[in-house]
Amino acid sequence: MNWRFWKKICANNSMEDDKQVSLTPALLNRDSDKKQYRSVLNLARKLEEKDILNIALTGPYGSGKSSILRSLMKDYCKYKYLSISLATLKSPLDDKKNKIDIDTMNNRIEYSILQQLIYKEKQETLYNSRLKRIYHKSTWAQYALSFAIILYIVALIIVFEPSFLKVDWICNRLSNPVLNKWSDIFALSYIFGATIIFAQKTIKSLGNSKLNKLNLKNGEIELKENKEDTSVFNKHMDEIVYFFEVTDYNVVIIEDLDRFNNTDIFLKLREVNQLLNQSNSVGRKVTFIYAVKDDMFFDEERTKFFDYITTVIPIINSSNSADKLKEELEIKGFSDLNVEVMDSLAFFIDDMRLLKNIVNEYAQYREKLDEKLDQNKLLTMIVYKNYHPKDFADLHKGKGVLYDCLHKKSELLIERNRQIDERIGVITKKLQSLEATHAMQEKELRLIYIEGYRKKLSKQYKSNVFSFFVENNFIPLEDIAENETLFNSLISQPSIRYQYFKGCQINTYYGHIRSCYDTSEDSCNVQFSQIEEIVNSDFTYHERLEALREGEKKYREQIKILELSRNNHYATPIHELLLDIDMQTHKIFSELKVSKMLEAFLKEGLINEDYFDYISFFFGKSINKHDHDFILELKLRHSLPYDYHIDKIELCVKNIPDKCYNDVSILNIQVVDYICQHLEEEANNSKLHSIAQVVKNNKKWDFLIDFYKSVEDSSPLFNHLGSIVDGLWKIFVKQNSDELFEAWLRFLELNHSTKESRNWLNKHFAFISHRVDLIGFDTVKQIISNGKLIFTDIDAESGCLLEYVVENEAYMLTPENVVCAFVHYRNERVETLDNYPLNVTILRSCKSAKTVSDYIDERFDDALNNVFITDAAKQESIEIILEIVNSEDISEGTKRKYLSEQQNKVSLSDVNNTQWESAIEVDIVTPAWPEIYAFYESQNNVMISSLRIFITKHIDELTDISELDDTQKELLANSALLTSGFEMSVYDKLIKIFDGVTFKDADINSVDNAHFKSLLCADMLPYSTYYTTTIRDNHSDVLTYYVDKYLDECIIGIEELPTDMRLYKHLMRNPRVIGEKALSVVQYFLPHIVWDNELANITLPVVKNNIEKFDYDTEKYILADSTNLPERLSFLIDLIEKYRDDFDIVTELIESLGDSYRSITDKSKKATIENNHMNEMLLGKLKTIGYISSYREDDDKLRVSHKRNH
Repeated sequence: MNWRFWKKICANNSMEDDKQVSLTPALLNRDSDKKQYRSVLNLARKLEEKDILNIALTGPYGSGKSSILRSLMKDYCKYKYLSISLATLKSPLDDKKNKIDIDTMNNRIEYSILQQLIYKEKQETLYNSRLKRIYHKSTWAQYALSFAIILYIVALIIVFEPSFLKVDWICNRLSNPVLNKWSDIFALSYIFGATIIFAQKTIKSLGNSKLNKLNLKNGEIELKENKEDTSVFNKHMDEIVYFFEVTDYNVVIIEDLDRFNNTDIFLKLREVNQLLNQSNSVGRKVTFIYAVKDDMFFDEERTKFFDYITTVIPIINSSNSADKLKEELEIKGFSDLNVEVMDSLAFFIDDMRLLKNIVNEYAQYREKLDEKLDQNKLLTMIVYKNYHPKDFADLHKGKGVLYDCLHKKSELLIERNRQIDERIGVITKKLQSLEATHAMQEKELRLIYIEGYRKKLSKQYKSNVFSFFVENNFIPLEDIAENETLFNSLISQPSIRYQYFKGCQINTYYGHIRSCYDTSEDSCNVQFSQIEEIVNSDFTYHERLEALREGEKKYREQIKILELSRNNHYATPIHELLLDIDMQTHKIFSELKVSKMLEAFLKEGLINEDYFDYISFFFGKSINKHDHDFILELKLRHSLPYDYHIDKIELCVKNIPDKCYNDVSILNIQVVDYICQHLEEEANNSKLHSIAQVVKNNKKWDFLIDFYKSVEDSSPLFNHLGSIVDGLWKIFVKQNSDELFEAWLRFLELNHSTKESRNWLNKHFAFISHRVDLIGFDTVKQIISNGKLIFTDIDAESGCLLEYVVENEAYMLTPENVVCAFVHYRNERVETLDNYPLNVTILRSCKSAKTVSDYIDERFDDALNNVFITDAAKQESIEIILEIVNSEDISEGTKRKYLSEQQNKVSLSDVNNTQWESAIEVDIVTPAWPEIYAFYESQNNVMISSLRIFITKHIDELTDISELDDTQKELLANSALLTSGFEMSVYDKLIKIFDGVTFKDADINSVDNAHFKSLLCADMLPYSTYYTTTIRDNHSDVLTYYVDKYLDECIIGIEELPTDMRLYKHLMRNPRVIGEKALSVVQYFLPHIVWDNELANITLPVVKNNIEKFDYDTEKYILADSTNLPERLSFLIDLIEKYRDDFDIVTELIESLGDSYRSITDKSKKATIENNHMNEMLLGKLKTIGYISSYREDDDKLRVSHKRNH
């Protein structure tokens, strides 16, 4: 045994499965492949039928015909099958250059079939075949034949014992009768047997001989038929019959006969089949099965050649091959392929055997090539290889259709750029036409605003203006309208100098009057905003101009986009260039005759410029494996970290395909930096443009941050982005990255400044001041100057920057900014700027801060409002206070706000008369009565509210009024006290201040009740009939206070008092109102009293004491309405005494006391009343006058006895 071979076999079996699938036809399973197996059953049944001799198994290529035949051979072993395949025979259809006729082709086919018959069996089986072939004897057979010959010779020697071969010592040694006997027998037997075998072989050899020619002395006789047009089958039919005669084959399977697209051969084969089945020498049924494609025959030809036809439905076609391809790939564990790509590839696959081979080759390539390759592209390349193997092979040699297509990119770029240039030319013509039209429109627009200037000046009677002073010259109005630059200079001027015609009249020598014109010059302060209001208040000039230019902007944007597209084409992948091209008809590709498959693969980008990665190995001689992997990732569009390290950057950049610069994976810091530093190469400029487009389109702003932090000079990339990205600043703001802001300041602000960026810089002075050295002081100064920046918050981080900003007034007037600048110039160190004690007085006292002070003076109003806001601002000196209050440039609101609550006070004599009221209102006047009187006098002796507030605020400081004379005091007291404008606490203090002042019959209608009381208490309002009537009519609520104050006088003049019951009650309760005073009050009010309990109670004592002065009715009403029973009983006793002679009146009076006393007057009842002292006095009085006869005590009651004859 060959142990080395066995060891190799074992080793191979132990290796991991290589996942390769055999391409041989697969056996069908009866159970799992029921539908496909029906064809096998059909064939098996027809093989049993005697009349079915020629069977066709039809179906397209790859439909599974071979699988069916193989399954038939395996499962139906009772038949002996002979398989003939013409797959290796070259079809003339494949060789269009060397065409052959049908007969020659048929002979080749017949020869191939015959060849396969003869060589199917061993030569011993076809011993009598005249078709000779090389006969090979094995070494063992050669040894055996040699041994047999030698043994035959030895046998002859033993039998015949020739004397010339006799050797005495051998004969002596072997001399033995028995041995000699058996030796002779064996030798004779061997000689006899060998001779018979030799004779048999000789007869067989002579049996397949044929006499073709006889050579005679004078010539030769030709016995062979010499028909060159005889077919191979006809010529060797006896060989075919002999073959089936000596073999057991009864089923002949012929495959791939349809490759030749020749139906004549089927007639030949049908003829051969008929001869075999009719031959008695064969003696059995021989069935031919043909595996052919469906479209081999037309119309009735199908049934003419065959006895039975069974059809095979293909397992796959272009509609379902995608699923089969996915299934085969998944079986091998390849599940990372794109489904859409597999669908596109499978569209071209309709052969199962080819599909399996594609999967096999893909697995081999995948295992051997770099695993990082795009597996979709690799599979595509394998599909193309299987369908176009020659073109695939030519690809390695730098030729072929695919190679030529990929290298037509430069021609495509030229064609594309030519088309773009044509489009740019068309748009440029439109733009030029539009610009010419707009130039007229813009001129007319400028003339409208120039006319606006003239209208403005016409109000000054200067309507004949013919030129304006612009850029150091007087220029006619028409020329200014023509030139946009001149017009912009004009509208930027705060004042206008102009020339105009001035008319005059001259008396001529003959007495005629002649008009003449002279030119004159003048100026006027006119802001362009005023002119815009005159011309159109809805839209500004620049808004209207922009509206005019909107169309131009659109065309320029289109041109810009097209130019960028042209510059970027070099890096455009070829599949994008091919999208709009029909490769079958386009002039660049028409001669290449590109297949539909290749066109589809190219347009989908499945085959492109990186094809070499998918057909060959990488050896790493020019660049190392690490850098090659990076380039491969770029080709696959796989993004790596931005800081992925590259070993040989120059070589790496040179090997990066142009198309990679259009993908986000190109964003590598080293690559971009190398390109930025080598822009002297024209190609690098285009690459930089592509990279900038990638950053823009994919919003990879984080790359900009890393790039800026990692390289020394990133300006080329940022400058390029600034030129192609609109609104780049807004993007940076959204990223909110210090690195991007810093890069903007260094590289972009000067040339790409925007309103938004300037606004941001105004608010981020600290960001700049901390980076002055990095950005460059000169650059910062230029940014501030060009952008006219006004910083909202400044700091002293950079002294030079701070001084530049202060000197150029490029900061807002805020407390922090002014303090920051002030502290810097003062060279003072403070921990915090908050609440720094700064005011105008302190600022002006520091000479080193004069720059700051001058800036403050220019915007004094604004500074007072927004800068000086700490407590120190309320400590200004008298000089500063007077400057502010007397200034005409400071608004009243600012003055009031800033001067209020100032600690230092001024005299009104130092304040302009027009500002006196403001000074009083903001409380900067010294609180003294002379100052108050001076202001009071200036107001026409009127106590206005501001003065009243001032007095209220300083009432505690105004205790000394001695500086005023009596007249001044009286005037002020009149205005201060005869109103209710002061609060009571202040009013009472004013009364004390004006002590001694009285008001005789003064107007008190403006004094409310509370203030009136205070005046009464201070004896400032003496009694008078005027005050009494005035108070009665207008101040009834305080009448009681007035009456209490002057009670005696009021009772004497009681007729001046109102008959108001409230006043009556008040007087009757006054302890001073007694005796005659009380009687006078009751008598005055009695006619107006409507009695009730309260009035009766307070009046009863006065009436009781003066009972004789009142009539019965009054006495009766008081007695009835009073609720004080003891007083009533006492009063009743007095009345009984007064009316003792009239019992009817007494009865009426007693009944007015109520039910408890009414029984006294009823003689029919036994009267009893409560036993008390007053009741006893009452009954005693009644007994005295004879109203009752008697009374007696009965427990707690007093029982009354009536008179019988009363």
